[in-house]
Amino acid sequence: MTGDYSNNNSSPLEHEVLDILGTLQTFIRKAAPLKVDMVLEGETGTGKDTLARRIHQLSCREGPLIALNCAAVPEQLAESELFGVMAGAYTGASKSRAGYIEASDKGTLYLDEIDSMPLLLQAKLLRVLEMRGIERLGSTRFVPLDLRVIVATQTPLEKLVEEGKFRRDLFFRLNVIKIQLPTLRSSLQHIRPLFQRFVLEAAERHRQPVPEPDPHLLQRLLSHRWPGNIRELKCAAERCVLGMSPLQAADDIPETQRDKPLKSYLRLFERTLIQDCMSRHARCIDAVVAELGIPRRTLYHRMRSLSIEAPEL
Repeated sequence: MTGDYSNNNSSPLEHEVLDILGTLQTFIRKAAPLKVDMVLEGETGTGKDTLARRIHQLSCREGPLIALNCAAVPEQLAESELFGVMAGAYTGASKSRAGYIEASDKGTLYLDEIDSMPLLLQAKLLRVLEMRGIERLGSTRFVPLDLRVIVATQTPLEKLVEEGKFRRDLFFRLNVIKIQLPTLRSSLQHIRPLFQRFVLEAAERHRQPVPEPDPHLLQRLLSHRWPGNIRELKCAAERCVLGMSPLQAADDIPETQRDKPLKSYLRLFERTLIQDCMSRHARCIDAVVAELGIPRRTLYHRMRSLSIEAPEL
């Protein structure tokens, strides 16, 4: 790949999303300060989490950004996690505590993978959005809140509504502003500069020399499907810095895997990413969750789903 890996002054947070969204930036800067709810829609790895953080930063809201991955919370605990609980509300509830919604007062509540939220909980979330407040589990006292809600989904919510998997009234309540995040394969012009930036960051993080540009690598990067989008591109850059092949050659993929659907490739990529990270950090969970930027509970959930053996606690 010709060219160099020259650095610039943009922050990792900005370049990761802003470079690929391009013309959306003017709209995002105008929409971020508005007190309206938003839907972020895009494939895995397109930067929904990063964009949610950026919107919160630009909103100038004084409260915190409170993020919750709906798929990572067991259904039986979801209500108390979201709404909070009063002491004695159920067996084991020895103390009163606020939930995620209440904790986001005057800030931003970010609900990732909203499409995995059970229908019953969707009805309760709808009431929160309409009333702008909550009642903790076990309490009848209404707590008014200054809320701003951002939700993210991989599957279009309109499709889930038609399938009966998402409440139509909640969809219309949330869908004030929808931002569709582009895929890497639809933004080929961003692959090279993003890869170069990720290589620089990985080299600095691992205290490794920046590898010499490979004249054959650019074509491989541009022809790859990137099912994991920006997250997969980061992983490829990191592998490049660590002296491994950034991309698995087609000839190295077993014949039995070549005709698998996209979902299978995503699982294969996610499994490889977690296993590589576990190996590099000697199976230290704290180091793994720090690098991947996900909660410990989410990591264990994904490891169980992908049949990856977790280290003993």
